[in-house]
Amino acid sequence: MNSNLFWKFLTIIGLSFLSFQVVAQSLVIDSLSRIVAGQNAVSKSQRIEAMGQLARLMVLSDRFEEAHKLLDEAKRDSWKEKDGKHGAFTYATLTYLCMQQDSLVKAVEMIDSAVWYADRTEDKKTKGFVKLREGWLDYNLGDDELAYGKMLEALRLLEGEDAHEYESNIYHHLAGISARLNDPAKQLHYTRLCMDAALKSRNPDAIINSYLSMGSSYLTRYRKDNSDKSLLDSSLYYNKLLLSYADSNDERIALKSTKGIGALNIANLFLEFYPKSYRDSAEIYLVQALEIGRQVDYPEIIANSYGIRSGFAMKDGDYKKAEDLLKSAMLEISERPKTSLLVQSRISNALAEVNEKNGDPVQALAYYKDYISIYKEIFNKEKASVIQQLDARYQSEKKEIELEATKKEAQLAKKLNYIYILFILAFAFILFFVYRSYRFKLKASAQHQLLLERAKSRAELEAQLEAEKNTRLQTERELMKERMERLERELLAGTLHAEEKNRLVDGLRARLLTLDQKDPLHRQLEKIVSRNTEIDKGYKHIKSDIAEIRPEFIARLQEKSKQSLTRLDLKYCSYILMGQTNKEIAARLNVDPKSIRMARYRIKQKLNLEKAESLDQYIVELGSAVSRSVDL
Repeated sequence: MNSNLFWKFLTIIGLSFLSFQVVAQSLVIDSLSRIVAGQNAVSKSQRIEAMGQLARLMVLSDRFEEAHKLLDEAKRDSWKEKDGKHGAFTYATLTYLCMQQDSLVKAVEMIDSAVWYADRTEDKKTKGFVKLREGWLDYNLGDDELAYGKMLEALRLLEGEDAHEYESNIYHHLAGISARLNDPAKQLHYTRLCMDAALKSRNPDAIINSYLSMGSSYLTRYRKDNSDKSLLDSSLYYNKLLLSYADSNDERIALKSTKGIGALNIANLFLEFYPKSYRDSAEIYLVQALEIGRQVDYPEIIANSYGIRSGFAMKDGDYKKAEDLLKSAMLEISERPKTSLLVQSRISNALAEVNEKNGDPVQALAYYKDYISIYKEIFNKEKASVIQQLDARYQSEKKEIELEATKKEAQLAKKLNYIYILFILAFAFILFFVYRSYRFKLKASAQHQLLLERAKSRAELEAQLEAEKNTRLQTERELMKERMERLERELLAGTLHAEEKNRLVDGLRARLLTLDQKDPLHRQLEKIVSRNTEIDKGYKHIKSDIAEIRPEFIARLQEKSKQSLTRLDLKYCSYILMGQTNKEIAARLNVDPKSIRMARYRIKQKLNLEKAESLDQYIVELGSAVSRSVDL
C-alpha cells in the first residue's frame, strides 16, 4: 500500500497543534466547579478566572451551551471590576469558543473586546494571553505572517511571568507556522522550545502534545533526508514516550485524542519504513488508537486505524481485504455524529487507488467519482468559510474605520484615505476570489486529463485483448489445418490398403467363377465380395466429404458455439453444408432419421439460433462467408 494515501490523513492530525491552554483534568474540573459554585472562599477575580478555565474544558466535550452561560456570567462580573484583566481573559476565552462553533465574525468581535480590555490593565500575563489569542485567530484564518509576529510579541510580554503553559502553546503555533512554510529546521527548533516549556509547566496535555510535535518534526526531516536513520528512530522514540507518559497520567489527561494520534503515528511508521516482522506490534497500536478514536468520536483517528490496516493488506497483495477495510472505515465514520467530509473524500480516493492497482478500472472510476462529488461539497463549504472569514475581516476593518472616523470626524482628508483603503481591500478580496476560481479550474482540468488518460489506458487494454483473441483464432485455424492434413495422410494410407484388399477380392471373384452356385462356399464368397463393394462406396463418400470441408468452416462453427460442438455435431454440420438431407445423413451414418432431427435441434441451441431460423440456411451462409474470406 502506498503510505501516502494515509499520510494525507495523518498530516492533518499528526501536526494538529493545540489551540488553547489545556488546564484540564477531571480533578481540576471538580475543583473549578466548587470555586464557581462559591463553595470555596476565593476573591471575585479568582472566581472569574475559574469560570473561564471551566468553560474551556466544557468546550472539549462539546458542552457549548453551558460554556456560553458560564462566560456570560463571567462577562457580567468582569464589567464590575476596575482592572481590565478579567474582561480581557473572558473575551479571549469567548474568542476560542466562537471559533469552535465556526462563528468567525463573532470571534473577531470577541477578540476586539479582549484587546480593548487588555489595554486597560497592567497585567503582562493577561496581555500576553490576549496577544496569543490574536495570533491564534490569525493562524486559523491562514495569515501566517501576521500570526507569527503576534506570537513573538506574546512571548515578549510573557517573559519572566512564569507562564510556561502559554509559552508552550505559543512555541507550538510557531512550529506549526514553520511546518506550513516548509522549514523543518525552524520547526524542530520551536518544537524543542515547546517541549522545554511544557515540561516546566508540568501540564500533562501540554507535555504529550509536545512529544507528538517532536515525533512529527523528526519524521518531516527524515522524509527530506532518509539517509539518516537516527531521525526515524527519534520520531518513533517520542511517539512511544507520548504513550508511556499518557498511560502513567491517564486521569490527568484531558485531550485523549493526542494519545490516539501517537498510537497511529507509530503504526504508520511500522507500515511505511519497517519490515513485516513489526506487523504484530503495529496491530497492538492500531487497536489502541481505534478504541480511543471511538471513545472521543474522532473520525480521523478511526479512519486512519482502518487505513493503516488496509496498507498492510496492500503490502500482502490482498486487495480485497484492503478494500473491505476502507469500506468499513467509510461506514463507521458515516454513522458517527462528527462525520468528516474531508476524511470521507480521502477514503474514496484511497478506494479508487486500491481498485486501480487491483486491475478494476471501472470500480476505481466509480470511487473516484465519489471522491470528486465529496470534494465539491467540501469546496463549497470552504467557499462559505472563506466568505465568512472575509466578512469577519471586513467587520473588523469596518469597526476600526468607524472608530477612527469618530475620533477625527473633522479631518475629511483622513476619512477619504480610509475609504481608499476599504476599496483596496475590496479589490484584494475580489482578486482572491478570482485566484481561487482559477485554481479550481486548474484542478478540474487536471482531473479531466486524468480521466482521459484512464480511458485511453482502458482502450489500449481492450485492443490488447482483441489482438490476443485474433491470435487464439489463428492458432485454432492452424491446428485444424494440421488435423485435416493428418486425416488426408491417413486417407491415403487407407487408399493403399484398399487397393491391396481389392486385389485380394479380385482373386476371390476369380475363385467364385470356378465354384458351383449351389456350393455353400460360393454363397459365402459372394457375400464377402458384395460387402466389399458397399465399403468402397462409403469410403468414396468419406473421401469426398473431407475434400469439401474447409478447416476454417469448422473453426468458425466452434467460435459461434463457444467451443460447445462435439465431433459428431461437426460431422452433421459438414453433411448439411454438402446439401445432404436427414435421410441421406442417416443412411451414411447408419442411424435412425429421428436421431438426426434431435441432433439438429441440439446444434441450433448451441449456435443460439431462434426457433424460426433455418439451420440449413445458417450453415450454408456461414460456409459461403468462410469461402469468400479464404479466397480473399
